[in-house]
Amino acid sequence: MHELSYMIRMVDRALAACKENDLTSVDELVIKVGETTGLIPHFLEDYYPQCIKGTILEGSKLTVNFIPVTARCDDCGTEYQPSRENSYKCPKCGSIHSKIIGGREFTLERIIGD
Repeated sequence: MHELSYMIRMVDRALAACKENDLTSVDELVIKVGETTGLIPHFLEDYYPQCIKGTILEGSKLTVNFIPVTARCDDCGTEYQPSRENSYKCPKCGSIHSKIIGGREFTLERIIGD
């Protein structure tokens, strides 16, 4: 369950950001989680209340935006979601040469509070 250690780190980042921005209360924490991280959003949501207990985040809502894997074809520039169904090939030109450009995220997107 590496979700717990990831959630602890995210809460630490959020608390530091709250301090830097003089926030005294938080209503919602919004994070991005990429598909390739292997993190399961509902486990992050389950651990969140434990990780924020006794902090200014206590009582806040966690919103997890799950980001699918996105690739950009090196040959034609098309952005697509590689999958088993398309043999991980570019749907426009059929190339197997691409770079992953999305889906690796584990970032703090937004803190909503006062």
